[in-house]
Amino acid sequence: MKVLHTNFLRGWGGQSNRILTECIGLKDCGWDVLISAPPQSQLLKRSAAAGLAVDGSINYVGGMRPGVINDVRAMRRLLRDWQPDIVHLHGGRDSWVFAKAMALPGRAEKRPVVIRTKHNVFPVADHLLNQWQYGRLFDSIVCISSAITRQMQEKPYIRNEGLVTIPSAIDAGRFLLESAVREQARAELGYGPDDLVIGITGRLRREKAHDVLFRAVPLVVEQCPQARFVCFGSGSLGGEFAELLAGAGMTDYVQMAGFRTDVPVCLSALDIYTQPSRSEGLGTSVLEAGAAGLPIVATDCGGIPDIVVHEKTGLLVPMEDPASLAAALLRLTKDGALREQLGTAAREHVKRDFSVEHLVSKTDEHYRRMLAARGNTQRASG
Repeated sequence: MKVLHTNFLRGWGGQSNRILTECIGLKDCGWDVLISAPPQSQLLKRSAAAGLAVDGSINYVGGMRPGVINDVRAMRRLLRDWQPDIVHLHGGRDSWVFAKAMALPGRAEKRPVVIRTKHNVFPVADHLLNQWQYGRLFDSIVCISSAITRQMQEKPYIRNEGLVTIPSAIDAGRFLLESAVREQARAELGYGPDDLVIGITGRLRREKAHDVLFRAVPLVVEQCPQARFVCFGSGSLGGEFAELLAGAGMTDYVQMAGFRTDVPVCLSALDIYTQPSRSEGLGTSVLEAGAAGLPIVATDCGGIPDIVVHEKTGLLVPMEDPASLAAALLRLTKDGALREQLGTAAREHVKRDFSVEHLVSKTDEHYRRMLAARGNTQRASG
């Protein structure tokens, strides 16, 4: 059976990583998988390198730009030539290109089962086109966290029976490294054995709330002078954050380490992980920290509580609250036994409930269930 996955993003992140992981697993399950993404996108490049079939004929330019017409035509050709049994959409632009392609006259091929994964907690606007798309076009909506599922259930035009929660996954084994790796990573970053290193990974974007963390830093170092902070990631807010740290006199305590591809190694250098996000569909970075066996302090936001169970696999704090964030971090700096307890529990939680095997098996089951329901419906109407 054929399944077409689509995505409009050009960069790399949790969404792209999930699609690639999902598709590799589905191929191993016997699905004929094709990935449609912009020609220069990281997803297309990495998928091709992984041996997956790819199509780069659609740019997914979005909006009302002239290239939209070409995108719709290219999608029509792709659907006509490949005739997928399932189309699995992952974003707004690709969903609308698909919708427009399906609306063109002269379509002779069968209508595929249409599935959309909702990767983020950004609210769905309730205009008529969205009501049609979410209520009629999508046969099913896959939500990557319980928070997104609850958000979708609140929409009166979305059928609850079409909702399914399938969390994202990571390979936890990649994050279990030897102690020598930790020692080398800490040395390269300039940290000694007595430093308590608190870290965050991810793009420097507003929703990740680095600014809240930076406002908590003085409160932490005042009581724990050996605390050091490191931020792995890049983004447009780097200059603004540098000014914020300089103004607070905290540049000696916070290292902006930039973009890194060796995330497991970076995490091995840490004693504590923090994620003070304002918005998270689930939180791939938090999953990775849990897989690395780190105690986590994060905000009670979006899908994060699916990973960080307060007082069991980490500590949750309110959003936009530097004082609460600092208090939770200080609690961990002072209690090595608690750090070990929470870190061990976080790793076991991620290994059990967020494994690649779980993601692939749940997706495979959902596909087969949707195709069976389509077959039953067609037989009943015939």
